[in-house]
Amino acid sequence: MSKVTGIIRLGRMEHGLLTAITVVSSYYVSGGRNGYVALTLLLSSFFAEVFLFVTNDIHNINEDRLNRPNAPLITGVISLKEASWVALISLALSLIQVIPVLMGLTNLFSLAVLLSALILGYLYNSRLKRVAVINNILVALVTSLTYLYGLASVIMIKYQVLEFMLLLFLTSFIATLGREIVKGSLDHDGDLKAGISTIATKYGPEVANRVGSVIMLIAVASSVPLIAVSMVVLGKFSLIFTSFVVLTDALMVNLSIRVLNGNLRGFRELSLLAMGLTLTGLMLSSLLLFISA
Repeated sequence: MSKVTGIIRLGRMEHGLLTAITVVSSYYVSGGRNGYVALTLLLSSFFAEVFLFVTNDIHNINEDRLNRPNAPLITGVISLKEASWVALISLALSLIQVIPVLMGLTNLFSLAVLLSALILGYLYNSRLKRVAVINNILVALVTSLTYLYGLASVIMIKYQVLEFMLLLFLTSFIATLGREIVKGSLDHDGDLKAGISTIATKYGPEVANRVGSVIMLIAVASSVPLIAVSMVVLGKFSLIFTSFVVLTDALMVNLSIRVLNGNLRGFRELSLLAMGLTLTGLMLSSLLLFISA
């Protein structure tokens, strides 16, 4: 593995790219049309995600020796010093959002959302990953802040758009929380060895599966008002968004039933696919809105 490949794997840059596209999509759906602001959102969210993934590996190097023996820091392809430099440079580049704020092109609140994600994500990596429930909540919160980041960067926000994006944030938060709790069952043995506290390690995988499944079903229910509001915000393109949300809901219900029956096979990949479908619907809708504007 080369240094470049190691850095790409260390920063999980494919996740950063997906996050960046999600933020820009949220910006356009929320009414933003400034190309420079969109570019800074793209770059800042990408590098923020890289920073969080790199610092996660730095702070969890002992756990990775057990659970991820092929990780770049474990194999030695990337040294701890090099990883620290990648993290610092990524953090500095993520703060590029300061420029459009100072220029008056976007809201100060957008910077507040970015800083919140960076701080909360770093606290999770460095300290709170081992604290049961809090760790799941933080992952769900930081993941879902991508929607609010795009929204917060629009200077004039319409009420219906605000309602839509808040519902999208809430649905994402609930779904991710449920997924993280169930994932604790999959990581049960490794978490026990590493001393990470989760619902699965404290109360057993069966309890975690029941709690996580119920929460995912609540997320499915919360998508109903989201679909209703999307018709106002997305107009004729709401059908595309709705189709992807319905596919997400169907997959989430199926996964919840399987998990309740003790079947966790493929859960990690399929649950990620389910939430990715909603993201795809949002991205396509924002693209069509942009083209038709």
